Amino acid sequence: MKEMIKRTAACLLFAGLAAGMLYGAYRLLHFKSTDGCYPAEMFYQQEENTVDVLCLGSSHTYTNINPAILWDEYGMAAYDLAGSNQTLWNTYYYMKEALKYQTPQLVVVDVYRVMEEDEYQGTERMTMNMFGLRHSDDYVENLQVSLAPEEEQLDYLLRYPVYHARYQELKEDDFLPYHGDANGRNYKGFNINSISTTVFEGLPDVTWVTETGKMEKKNEKYLKEIIDLAKEQDIPLLLVAAPYMEVGEEDEMLYNQVAEIAAEHQVDFVDFNRQFEQIGLDPQKDFAESSHLNYYGSEKYTSYLGNYIAKHFKVSDRRGDKRYDSWEANSRYYEKHAQNVDLKKTTDANAYFKKLFANTDRYTICVMTKGDYRSQKWPFIKSMLKKYGMDPDTDTVWVWKDGELQMTVPADTTEDKVYYQDLGRKSVTVLTEERYSAMLDDTYLYREVSIEGINCDAAENGINIMVYDNELQEMVDNAGMNASDGYAFMRY
Repeated sequence: MKEMIKRTAACLLFAGLAAGMLYGAYRLLHFKSTDGCYPAEMFYQQEENTVDVLCLGSSHTYTNINPAILWDEYGMAAYDLAGSNQTLWNTYYYMKEALKYQTPQLVVVDVYRVMEEDEYQGTERMTMNMFGLRHSDDYVENLQVSLAPEEEQLDYLLRYPVYHARYQELKEDDFLPYHGDANGRNYKGFNINSISTTVFEGLPDVTWVTETGKMEKKNEKYLKEIIDLAKEQDIPLLLVAAPYMEVGEEDEMLYNQVAEIAAEHQVDFVDFNRQFEQIGLDPQKDFAESSHLNYYGSEKYTSYLGNYIAKHFKVSDRRGDKRYDSWEANSRYYEKHAQNVDLKKTTDANAYFKKLFANTDRYTICVMTKGDYRSQKWPFIKSMLKKYGMDPDTDTVWVWKDGELQMTVPADTTEDKVYYQDLGRKSVTVLTEERYSAMLDDTYLYREVSIEGINCDAAENGINIMVYDNELQEMVDNAGMNASDGYAFMRY
């Protein structure tokens, strides 16, 4: 009897250790992509029945609808539960899963993927749109309609066989809480990956398209399933098509079919591709590329969308409610992020330094003169540098952190020196040393400033600047003011 108890205890202990090891391996190796898996994973961390506006769809949802704007302007508690190239059948199962934990006052679905032509997507995109979801009967159904018959369904059912080899790709973020996301549990699904700007000459006009297209049967089936699910749950539904530059006649014909289906089922649908000017979108400033808005464009679109929602639906204003503190915290996070985006977009030297030194409490700032940094406008640049505590007649490198000047490197130094400043996840290194030049047959003073191996040397001749946000734990800017070009800004 005692021997049996010992064996049972040993088996249980082994099973517990094995389960713990498997869970640890899962936490480390599972996919954490912000274009699908991570938003789904973090959705489960939202307090039950706090998400009032559930936003579903593809990247046109998570790059264009910013919950921080909906919160600031309307007090709406929104979450972007979306994935890259997400098909309508994936969206349907995302919606089913979400409604197990939340009772939203409105569901917003972007219908961009009505143009999907394939019955099954590639396995890479499928994993991004499924592996963040918990296992359930709905997950199995989602798998069955998403995965081509020739693929090995058991691997995707168990998941581990798909991601177990990721140990070769592991990075620092894989070992950190919230995968290194400084927003942490306050994250609401918005992806700020579209911060670039593509300049277009004008806005597209598709208002003339009146003909109706014909979407693939599978798309139509799941669009109607989404509508039926919303009605079954007695939840208002808003179908939208976010604005994008490459929208064309065939796209609009499909959106016209969506409009017909929506009208037939008495559901709201807004094609914002017919409202570029009303939204106030600027073709030279507001687009990341032809398919997505950038951060500035997302602010305008989200504000316009929020106004439409406020006029046509009843959504509570949760501002001031302690239960929704995470939405307030998320908003403050993106307020800081917007400041960072704005700084990186600034090209006027005076305006740049004014914005830069308004945030020294959270920025680490490295400034370095390099090469022949004096030119015609030097007196103005010199006076501006002095205004902010830098004297280029005496020093060549300046480093600020926590609002204080931490170090300088004198212009006439010949001393070999290495300076190190810990930033938490990153570090600043300043190196000065004498080096020998065979071409000059003489020694010269070499200076190098870097943040975690990234050098502050955008301009060969001029003023170089690196900015790191200590709170958001992100590199803000790596810029140079080129003395050879009137101190014009240049960036990596």
